[in-house]
Amino acid sequence: KKSFSSLLNSSFGWLVLIALLVLVNITATFFKFRIDLTEEKRFSLSTPTKKLLKHIDSTITVDVLLEGELPADFRKLQVSTKDLLNEMKEYAGKKLEYNFINSETIEKDSAYQLMLASFDLIPTARESQTKKGEEKVMLYPFAVVNRGDKKIGIDLLKGKIVYDVDPINGTRQINEAKSINAAESLLEFKIADAIDKIQQQNKPVIGYLMGNGEPPIGPPNGIETYDLVKTLEANYRLFTLDINTHPVIPLEFKALLIVRPTQKFEDSTKQKIDQYIMQGGKVLWSLDNLDANKDSLARLANTVAFDMGINLDDQLFKYGVRINRDLVQDMQCDMVPIVIGQTGGQAQIQPIPFNYYPLLTPSNNNAITRNMEPVLGQYVNSIDTVKAEGIKKTVLLSSSENSKFVSTPAIISLNELKTIEEPKLYNKKFLPVAYLLEGKFNSTFAHRTSQETINQFEQWYKTPFKTQCDEPTKMIVISDGDIFLNKYSQSQQQEPPPMGLSNTQQQLYANRTFLLNALEYLVNPSGIIETRNKDITLRLLNKTKVEEEKTKWQIINIAVPVLLVIAAGFIFQQIRKKKYS
Repeated sequence: KKSFSSLLNSSFGWLVLIALLVLVNITATFFKFRIDLTEEKRFSLSTPTKKLLKHIDSTITVDVLLEGELPADFRKLQVSTKDLLNEMKEYAGKKLEYNFINSETIEKDSAYQLMLASFDLIPTARESQTKKGEEKVMLYPFAVVNRGDKKIGIDLLKGKIVYDVDPINGTRQINEAKSINAAESLLEFKIADAIDKIQQQNKPVIGYLMGNGEPPIGPPNGIETYDLVKTLEANYRLFTLDINTHPVIPLEFKALLIVRPTQKFEDSTKQKIDQYIMQGGKVLWSLDNLDANKDSLARLANTVAFDMGINLDDQLFKYGVRINRDLVQDMQCDMVPIVIGQTGGQAQIQPIPFNYYPLLTPSNNNAITRNMEPVLGQYVNSIDTVKAEGIKKTVLLSSSENSKFVSTPAIISLNELKTIEEPKLYNKKFLPVAYLLEGKFNSTFAHRTSQETINQFEQWYKTPFKTQCDEPTKMIVISDGDIFLNKYSQSQQQEPPPMGLSNTQQQLYANRTFLLNALEYLVNPSGIIETRNKDITLRLLNKTKVEEEKTKWQIINIAVPVLLVIAAGFIFQQIRKKKYS
């Protein structure tokens, strides 16, 4: 203590101390570190994101359209976005820049608004407290990632909408705070994914299987697949493959789409798919086991769902799942407009819940469907898992907790809708309808392939015929062939509606998001999609308790600091008096 005191009292003491402080500050600039003390590590980036940011090859600029007078929940989204970009810049350095742009600037720029519209980014109107008082403002909760002349638009607000349910009357109301929180959980994925995509030199190639009655893609007949093609064209190159005329499925296909086949698969066709999988290929199966004729239902008000006989049971069984011959019915479902009577010679049409069109519940236990809105299904079958050694099975989509199923032959009648069923009949919970399968799959044709066929596969693939995958691969099996298809437009002049649009055209469900996430998981080796697993816990104050203890905490926060200063001054004065008395 004496030596330190004497140092300060010496003529050079203060100079030495200042020099030490300067040295510490200079040293600190070379050894930066950041500590995230939050339980869920909300301010930490995932390993794939860090790796991506460290390898950005040219400058990327992120324009965030959240500036100006914003409602409180949007300000929270703004702050979270800014915090995330600051953290990203720590790893990317000068290769990542960002700007926050005022919404008033955008409203004056029609060209910029058209650019946003090209990404399906439509502004939202909200009541907000401004300097002029309460008024309606246009909000743009978007970001645009720029690299040279390439741009990618991001909807920062898009995510799971969280509802509060009134326990008395059952009505639902959007919980803005929790919905914004769900969107914040996806911020890292959205921005990192856009940075990853904008740097791609070559888009991954996806194969679309034809030859077994699948709906065609492209003009003039690809009406049902119009939105599928539109959704994928930004990030992938999509090629059709006639399985009957090609000897093998090329390994250049990063994934294979099999969408609603309606004709029987012969063993020779199934072998081609099987060997593609054994070679490490990924497959997205979107299948209907039963055919429910929608035209017959619309025309005659009833139809019979019958087995389509596509002959894939043994193959899927070997991979670890079985699609059942049943139809899932769910109280959580879409509506269909039906005629309920006549008034003055005019048909009276009313939307009625149609339990064969379930709103499928995304699982929160995986990166593909976490924090995702419901997905619209149509005539969906349940899926069971079967023993398949070494295969990991993950549920992606399921029915709600109030569902049931009917076995074949299933008679579907619109007249059923006019009768309200007892809720207690819907006693099946979370029937799985989509599975992710991962591992080293065994071949369905391991011991029943001719030598001639083996030779052909070996000649084309330039590798020995495989009875098991050498390396783990992945596939997704969905028991709904219509999940990625759109309806027909009402006139030839109109663009076909998007996939997942409700029958009343009042809500767009997450079918597009599910398709993109599923392919991202299958195709992209970077692991960026794993950032969707990030969870940000919303710690809300107890409103009742806040109101009850409001006065107490106001006194503590205002009066106590003042009293502490007065007390400290009094004690100091007493010490001085005692010392110099």
